Amino acid sequence: MKNFLLSLLPWSKKEWSDFIADLAPLLGLFVFSTEPRNIMLPLYPELYFVFGYGLIRLTSISLYAAVKQGNEMGLRDLEVPEPWFGKIFYVFFILFFGAILIIVIICIIALLIGFNFFFYLLIELFLSVACTGGMDANFTFPTLYNSLSPSEQYYIWGMFLFTLYRYMPRVVGFFKNREYRNESESWAWVALGTPPVPENNQFQIMVKAFQTMRGKEKNLEESDYGSLGGVVYFSFLFFYFGAIILMIKLPLAGPVLTLIVKAFFELYYFRLHKEIK
Repeated sequence: MKNFLLSLLPWSKKEWSDFIADLAPLLGLFVFSTEPRNIMLPLYPELYFVFGYGLIRLTSISLYAAVKQGNEMGLRDLEVPEPWFGKIFYVFFILFFGAILIIVIICIIALLIGFNFFFYLLIELFLSVACTGGMDANFTFPTLYNSLSPSEQYYIWGMFLFTLYRYMPRVVGFFKNREYRNESESWAWVALGTPPVPENNQFQIMVKAFQTMRGKEKNLEESDYGSLGGVVYFSFLFFYFGAIILMIKLPLAGPVLTLIVKAFFELYYFRLHKEIK
């Protein structure tokens, strides 16, 4: 039991710093003592930043995939024919094939934007309920932001610096490591920001500690993650709508508990995709 509870906490200095950064909006309780719901306001800029980063990811990956596919199909090796009739046919073929690639790129980007935008709307609705306490308002961040005092606005942008601390290394790493050139994994997984789960990940340490506590130890295989997909999905729906009700009924406890759960979720999500060295 002790080992399992300790496994739930951050392990390294990096995890502790990220965990504290995720809980930084709780400092807003001292700023918004009369309106504790407003501690959720810094999550709006974070949402816009993460969504924008997602669009950059899928756009760059789609463009690279289309160019790579065109080169593999022989576009780079085409030679311009000498006769004038062959040159006309060559230009027509390049324009026609280029138009097909552009349409494919637009379709891929539109599909991925739609998938990401669906979750963006869910989070937007969630934050609207968290900050207003009602289901009848949405997209209210500019109005709420303009109604704040200058010190409260400075607080929001101060919390946004913690967001940059959490996510800027991922943005820099995406272009520095050229993740858009990923050739061995699925393009869809990479574009959606969810790389495949490695076989030996840090999350397994928590699972083994839980299994030991129950007296049932079993090696977690890669297929076991797929079987948990439905459980995770319905658990998400239960937590999502349950948290919305909690936000309305408990304006202080709801946002506080949500920020704590969010910090733990990001911690465990990182462990799920962190390979054991």
